[in-house]
Amino acid sequence: MVELLVVIAIIGVLVALLLPAIQAAREAARRMQCINNLKQVGLAVQNYHSSRNKLPPSRIADGHLTFLALILDYMEQTQVRGLWDLTRGNHGCFYDQTLQAREAIIDAYFCPSQAHENRVMLVAAVPGDGATHARSDPEVPGTKVGYYGSLADYRPVGSSTCNLEYTSASGTVSILKYNSFDWSNANFADGAAVQINRDSGLRYEGNTKRIVGWREEISLKNITDGTSSTLLAGEVGLAWAENGHAFNGDHFPYAGGIGREQPFCQRCDLPGGDGGDSGFGGNHPGVVNFAFCDGSVRPISRDTELGVLDQMATRAGGEIEGAGPFCSTTNNP
Repeated sequence: MVELLVVIAIIGVLVALLLPAIQAAREAARRMQCINNLKQVGLAVQNYHSSRNKLPPSRIADGHLTFLALILDYMEQTQVRGLWDLTRGNHGCFYDQTLQAREAIIDAYFCPSQAHENRVMLVAAVPGDGATHARSDPEVPGTKVGYYGSLADYRPVGSSTCNLEYTSASGTVSILKYNSFDWSNANFADGAAVQINRDSGLRYEGNTKRIVGWREEISLKNITDGTSSTLLAGEVGLAWAENGHAFNGDHFPYAGGIGREQPFCQRCDLPGGDGGDSGFGGNHPGVVNFAFCDGSVRPISRDTELGVLDQMATRAGGEIEGAGPFCSTTNNP
């Protein structure tokens, strides 16, 4: 009996010693898969640029295709991209698409270290446009108000926090002068993925809101800070990933910039306030993976200061990487 207890104790010690190593090996494999996913995104963007001589926008406003939807053809997902009909319904936006289009799952858009309960979620529609938004998913009877759509763990970098100005009623709370998601001024955001709106090349069919064409704003030649030094896309914190759809240009998690309240976070559970430009993060120990504009992917430490992230987020700020906080005063392409 004593010998058996000794053997059991030895086995227990060995398991305790080996388990962390096994977990570390598994996480290393998951992190490598995440890097490979972002490399696919980076390569897709390079091919998109080769085809259109422009970088894909963070979204086509308002409520239309997102960065992740626009590169589907270059992610070898032509069949999924073909499900989208920009002339469908009154607007051709996300809410007018079929459930099959909205729920399409792209494996390369998910980090294996993120623990989603589901890859498809019901997200409440943003108020506005009356009948289009404020109703239950027409293809899923009995649902609460909102629409189903697939999620994603990556999003583009639309801007830095360099466009901050103090214009709130109290004069103490900073907001983004050129918000990477704002309808009216996001085309002046200073990142690589700038949205398209009616002021920047979006064309509708007659008096409708059905899209017939658009013109991207930014090309690689506008990345004067250097493509290898400028952020293109990164991992998004889990809570933000589950707060908007991968293909829904009406939700901010996939069209934002560097977070001004909390640069990196795991779940991004921010107390109140505007978190619309927060949310880069992930579950890898100590780092968050980012794709750069040259197609490379590198991990960035969670301890990186906001000023350094801003330097990497701007496309033409003229900063010296690592030299400390510095914000460009030039926001146009």
